[in-house]
Amino acid sequence: MNEPVIVFDGHCRLCHWSVQFLLRHDHKRQFYFTTFDSAWSAQRRLKSDAPDSVLLVLGDRTYKESAAFLKMMGILGGFWSLFGVFWVIPPLLRNGFYRYIARNRYRWFGMYEVCPLPTPELQARLLS
Repeated sequence: MNEPVIVFDGHCRLCHWSVQFLLRHDHKRQFYFTTFDSAWSAQRRLKSDAPDSVLLVLGDRTYKESAAFLKMMGILGGFWSLFGVFWVIPPLLRNGFYRYIARNRYRWFGMYEVCPLPTPELQARLLS
């Protein structure tokens, strides 16, 4: 599969809201989604790779932390590609900011005890 696959924490409210944002703005329907708990992720051994990060799997490349976010915005295109200016910030700083949010995401945004049922739109693009 060469389409971009976003691997996210299905228990994290911030991650879930981010997926909903991507679904609303992905007018070309490019992204597919899965959670770290899925068989798809387990088959690729992604759980231990970056459990506090969203991952973007694109062909044989895996992006994590701020690189995943910036790459996703570039794929969305249009206005969202303006986030590309942040590539000039050294990864150490970008990822430090990303990790700060990731470490505090449950405290700030909460978490689901059970992954919420996917919307019909998400269900159509959800890999299990």
